[in-house]
Amino acid sequence: MEQSAKELGQAFSGAPTNTGDGSMVFFNPGAMSQVRGRLLSISGYLIAPSATFQNSSSHLSPLLGGAPLKGSNGGDSPNPVFIPNFYYVQELTNRVTFGLGVNTPFGMRNSYHSDWKGRYQAIDSEIMTLNFNPSLSLRVTEKFSFGAGFNVQYLQSKLTNAIDFGTVCLQALGPTSCASQGLLPQAADGHASLKGDSVGFGYNFGAFYALTQDTHFGVSYRSRIAHDVQGNANFSVPGNAIALTQGNSFVDSNARTSVTLPDNVLFGFSHRLNPRWAFSADALWTHWSLIRELRTNFSSAQPDDVQNLKWKDAWRYALGINYFSETNKWILRTGFAYDQTPVPDPQHRSPRIPDSGRYWLTAGFTYALLKNINIHGAYAHLFMDDPFINRRGPTADFLVGQYSEQINIGGLQMDWRF
Repeated sequence: MEQSAKELGQAFSGAPTNTGDGSMVFFNPGAMSQVRGRLLSISGYLIAPSATFQNSSSHLSPLLGGAPLKGSNGGDSPNPVFIPNFYYVQELTNRVTFGLGVNTPFGMRNSYHSDWKGRYQAIDSEIMTLNFNPSLSLRVTEKFSFGAGFNVQYLQSKLTNAIDFGTVCLQALGPTSCASQGLLPQAADGHASLKGDSVGFGYNFGAFYALTQDTHFGVSYRSRIAHDVQGNANFSVPGNAIALTQGNSFVDSNARTSVTLPDNVLFGFSHRLNPRWAFSADALWTHWSLIRELRTNFSSAQPDDVQNLKWKDAWRYALGINYFSETNKWILRTGFAYDQTPVPDPQHRSPRIPDSGRYWLTAGFTYALLKNINIHGAYAHLFMDDPFINRRGPTADFLVGQYSEQINIGGLQMDWRF
C-alpha cells in the first residue's frame, strides 16, 4: 500500500478517489483525468518492522527422537527498508491524460541469526519488485472517467537456510552408517542459498465518478502477474557429508520457481462535509489464494523444494478524516484500517513471512510550500496480533512458538504542479 505519503496519513482510505497526488496512476488511473497541466510526485518511506520469536517447544520429529531444536530465538528478524515512488501525470488534451508510475508494489526482507532454532526453515529472505506502469485516462463525461495502464515488473529474490545433514543421512542411510561419521541430527549443518530474478507483465484499470464536486466514488483493478523466477542454487556441505552428494544432490545447479503475484480490487468513497472537514473510506480485496505453494525445481537430481502456504483471500478496510485550515495552507489527517492476513493457521505460517492480522493507526499533514508545491508527511503504527507458529520443516524439524510483531512507517512526499 505504501504508494503515497499523502494517503498514508489517512490509512490509504482515500486512495481510489484520490486526485491530489500522482499515486492515482497506481491506485486508480481513472482519476488522472482530474489533473490540469502536469503533476510530479516523488515520495519515500522508511518501514521499520519488528518480529521476535519466542520458542515454545521446537523439536525434531518423534521418529528421530523428538529432541529439542538447538540454538537461539533468532533475534529481531526484519530489517528497516527504504521504499521510493515516482509518479508523473500530464494532461494531453481536455479528455486524455497520460501517467507514469515507478514503484515497488511487493517486497519483504528479514534475517535471523544463523544458529537460531528455525535455521532449517529460514535464515535470510529477500524479495524485491520494481514496477513500471504507463497509463492513460479518458474523461468520458464531466462526471465520469476511465483509465487503464500496462505494467512491466522486475522481481529479484534471495532465500537462504541451513540443512541438517545429520537428519538427511539418517533418512537415507540409517543410524549405523551415519553415527560412525558423526552425521547425527543437528550435528552436521550445511547451508543452501537460492537467488533468482524474473520479469512479468500485467495491467490495471479504474473508474472515477464525481457525483458532486464534494462526493467522489472510485473502483480499480490490478491484474495478477506471473513470474518465472530463474537463478542459481548454491550448497555448502560439511566434509563428513560429501558422500550424500554422490547422487547429484546438494550440488550447485540452476533453479526455477514459478509464482503468481495476486490481483486485487479496490473500492472507495470520499466526501467533503464542509470547507473544514472531509472523510473517506475504502475496501481492498486481494486474491492471495493464488499462492498455494512455492515449488523450486533444480537442474540436478535434487528433489523439488516445496513450501506449502495455502494462503487465503484477504480484505483490508480503512476510514480517514481530513481537517483543512482556514487558508488551506495546512491539511491534517488521520486514519484507521484493519488488514486481514492471508495465512490460514500456525501450521502454514512460514518464518520467512510470519504474517498476522494488523490494525493501522495513522496521522499525517499537507503543507502548501508554494502555490504549486505541496509537502506531505505521515506516520503509521501497525498493531499486529501475536501469531503462533507450528510449522514442519524439510528435515522433519518442527518450529513451535509465538511471534511478537509491530511495524512503524514514516513517509515524506513532494508534489509539483507545472
